[in-house]
Amino acid sequence: MKRILLISTDATVQELLCANSSLLNAEVEVNECTQDLLQKIKQHKPDVLVIDFILNDENGGGLCHQVKSDPQLRDLPIVLLSEYTTIDRIATKFGCDAIVNKPTDVQHLAAAIINLLQPHHAH
Repeated sequence: MKRILLISTDATVQELLCANSSLLNAEVEVNECTQDLLQKIKQHKPDVLVIDFILNDENGGGLCHQVKSDPQLRDLPIVLLSEYTTIDRIATKFGCDAIVNKPTDVQHLAAAIINLLQPHHAH
């Protein structure tokens, strides 16, 4: 079973991903706090990281960049969730592997995650 770590304070996204974890054949862990995030990722060892762009205490793009800058975590696939429709123009600077616009539906989010779990993205 795959492991997904969701960094989001958005209850709708949390519910959507957790309620459909069986569709993804994955365990979903939700984390609303970004404190000590890199350490949490190293302990949890997720197969995919899903980060909301807007968070209470941090910017999701900055978090994505931090993860991708860490030599131990740079190959971890990251999905960035955003309500900004123009985020794709700057998202490559963050290093995310996929962008999903919010509001999203389960099929769109699941497709992005499943694509990143394919062997050509394995780390």
